[in-house]
Amino acid sequence: MFKKGVIEVIFHLDKVGKAGYYELYKQNFVVSRQTFANLLKESEEKGIVDRRVIEGRPPRVEYSLTEKGGKIATILERIDRILA
Repeated sequence: MFKKGVIEVIFHLDKVGKAGYYELYKQNFVVSRQTFANLLKESEEKGIVDRRVIEGRPPRVEYSLTEKGGKIATILERIDRILA
């Protein structure tokens, strides 16, 4: 289903709208940076998150949920309420 950390990324992006790599990583993920980078890349490939490069010095990357990611967030929130 989802790899470790994907649900947390979805919940965080649903709450804040968009975030940079380090802002997401600082959310107490218990995976290495490389594993986390792979998690974001796979989430982008599956159409869950959108990655946007922001020009500047240094260039930054910003992540947000796609429409598909937003639908997943809604479903996960419903499940969370049922289990609460």
